[in-house]
Amino acid sequence: MEENQGESQIRKSFAGANILLTGGTGFLGKLLIEKLLRCCPELDKIYLLARKKKNKDPQTRLKEQFDDVLYETLHKDQPDFIKKVEILEGELDSDNLGLTDQDRLTVCNKINFILHGAATVRLDETLSKAVRINTRGTKEMLTLARCCKYLKAFVYISTAYCNHPHQPIEEKFYDFPLTSDLLIDVVERLDSKTVDDITPGLIGAYSNTYCFTKASAENYLLKHSQGLPVAILRPSIVTSTAKGPIPLGWIDNIYGPTGICVGAWMGIIRLIKCNPDAVADLVPADYVANACIAVAWKTARNHKKASERTLDDHSEGPQDDETKDDQIPRVYNYVSGNQNPITWRTLLQYVNNAQMAPAKAMWCFMLFLINNAFLFKTLNILLHWIPAYVCDGVAVMIGKKPMLKKVYTKIDKWRHFNKKFSSQSWKMRNSNTVELFKELNEKDRHIFDFDISALDWNSYVYNYMMGIRLYLLKESKETIPWGIKKQYLLKIANYIVMTIYAITLFWFVKLLSGGVMKLMYKILVYQGINVLFI
Repeated sequence: MEENQGESQIRKSFAGANILLTGGTGFLGKLLIEKLLRCCPELDKIYLLARKKKNKDPQTRLKEQFDDVLYETLHKDQPDFIKKVEILEGELDSDNLGLTDQDRLTVCNKINFILHGAATVRLDETLSKAVRINTRGTKEMLTLARCCKYLKAFVYISTAYCNHPHQPIEEKFYDFPLTSDLLIDVVERLDSKTVDDITPGLIGAYSNTYCFTKASAENYLLKHSQGLPVAILRPSIVTSTAKGPIPLGWIDNIYGPTGICVGAWMGIIRLIKCNPDAVADLVPADYVANACIAVAWKTARNHKKASERTLDDHSEGPQDDETKDDQIPRVYNYVSGNQNPITWRTLLQYVNNAQMAPAKAMWCFMLFLINNAFLFKTLNILLHWIPAYVCDGVAVMIGKKPMLKKVYTKIDKWRHFNKKFSSQSWKMRNSNTVELFKELNEKDRHIFDFDISALDWNSYVYNYMMGIRLYLLKESKETIPWGIKKQYLLKIANYIVMTIYAITLFWFVKLLSGGVMKLMYKILVYQGINVLFI
């Protein structure tokens, strides 16, 4: 390889570059900002497309975001880094993204890289809103990209599950039930209620509007990105960071497995509908950010080579794969199940081994993975709903606000939209991603590591749980001994309560069955008397 193995090729490609990032205030977006600024310090500026906020000017918003512990290292190494970040106020679901003429001109004249990660990630989002943000927003972003004079790469951050009706999920485009243009047109022409009514028929085999609209966005990029350097990154279930920029697993949301862990630790969630032996396709957030940056680098390099071939008078002949990449967006599945699988059962075992339940837990940690539908429904009533009504009833009697019924309603709603993803193993191919990592030189493999095959799950889960404690539950390491002791006491209390609960339930069932038997006996006697008289 002719490239200098001693210097970062990725860092070199971003030197002097201007980057437009959507979703910069979200979980993955924050990591992308931090990584780019810290590891590519020669970049010119990062522009963040963000919604307008009343009573908050852009500089105040930036200061609030960068006060996060995530940026501690960056503050030490580059105290003035905030000068390299600028907010462009706009909306994904607005015409022309809601940008001013001046901001749009700035993008067209300056931007070299576009990383489009903004989306509504609610699985129960209305189709109208999901299409406006996820599909139409991507359409607006691509239109903006086409006006950029010096664009090197456009990376769309999708999801590995957007094509879940297909097995295996390969790094390619799949047929979409209807064109993205038609979908956008339908949503814009019909009122929200009508769209809600026809949503089940429109999304068909797709489990939710999120996956459906992400797939439609990919369809739009396939149909309309010709001539542009576009690539798609599809991460699976994104969880806490693995390596950096801070020592323990940083996390700032309770989506997916994180929410289950928080709920179980607090003693609220006691079982989930899940196949314990199915693969939990988790990927660390910092690895995803690194992969995204590497995809941008690779796409820009391919685009440059393709442009050079176009200018070369002697470039006639069959096109190679890299030239084709400039015509059809290359897809990168960023997943763990293909190289380094971990099952939900093993994940739960590692969580148990971590031994760091929070000191503010309401009840003991007790989580069951139930795959049988009937058993799950039965235990859901016994372990969730009956205790919820009892506790809420007591809360009302003592003048407190009832909350558990509302909590379990949300949990059941979440379970409904996620049941398909936790009940089976998903086969996902990731050869493009594997090849991408191999293409990096030694320096970039170290700085922008996303080699999922080398991840130690046991250590990762420990740091993940510690991150939940520190950054979500706001509990320091010093509270761990009390948390362990409290769990011991809560377990004793749980054994006592469950024993009383079981005896009460047995007595109630016996009483109920006895009443039913007496009623049946009376009916039979009554019928017998009628027969005699007849």
